[in-house]
Amino acid sequence: MSNPFLTRRCLLPLLALLVSCGGGGGGGPSVSSLGAANARYGLTTTITVNGRNLREGIELAVEGPCENLRKVASTSDDSQPYTCDVRGTGRLRFFVVDSTGAFIAQLDVDVPLPQVSFTTASGSFTVELDPAAAPATSLNFVQVVADGFYTSTLVHRVLAGKGIIAGGYTTGPRVKNPTRGAFALESNNGLKNLRGTLGMFRTGGADSARTQFHVNTADNPDLDYVDEANPGFAVFGRVIAGLEVVDAMTQVATRVDIPTLLTDVPATEIVITAVSRVK
Repeated sequence: MSNPFLTRRCLLPLLALLVSCGGGGGGGPSVSSLGAANARYGLTTTITVNGRNLREGIELAVEGPCENLRKVASTSDDSQPYTCDVRGTGRLRFFVVDSTGAFIAQLDVDVPLPQVSFTTASGSFTVELDPAAAPATSLNFVQVVADGFYTSTLVHRVLAGKGIIAGGYTTGPRVKNPTRGAFALESNNGLKNLRGTLGMFRTGGADSARTQFHVNTADNPDLDYVDEANPGFAVFGRVIAGLEVVDAMTQVATRVDIPTLLTDVPATEIVITAVSRVK
């Protein structure tokens, strides 16, 4: 990717924290440290520029998937925060320049693939998302996780030889009303419903998915995209730990729940007791 600042006073190799070349000399702005907090996919990161004489004029720019870069009001001449919304993974590169456009400092941050851990009485499993293949689905998922929505929901269906479905019901089972809207289906992204993959479940039209997800414990080609008339279910990640826990869930005794008309409901409820963002 080309550098937006063609004239630099100096260039230092760096990875994660300080990258400072000083300032414009004299009483101009200078940077002593540059850091980013909470730089994880789907979240808002805060980038803080620390130094001297910052009110004399600095600007921050970013290369990479961090949107809506904005300056936060500050009363300090020695510290200036900015925020942006992380919407991809991989390298983020932040540049500080002075009022003349001359380079002062640089910060490189690597955003990892998002990972989420689910804990139940039956054990825990961890999933890793693929935002490059399924950006809308992955973003919705991490936002629902951040909302705390999945805590105390059920693995409400288990299908022997196929997988589990979770994330839409609480004890009863009773429907848990989603707090976020539906989004566009991303099933035509080249990913298949293979064993160990994570998919977004839907109960209506193509663009009806909201919170329910499924984990495939076998290859399920009947869930894959075929064409617009048969769009299937979007895969957006995979289980990276605890697949044996999910396998065991599919072997429990089941029942039919008459009030909701759900089939394959675990006879003993499998409650998701904790959800945590790992990366």
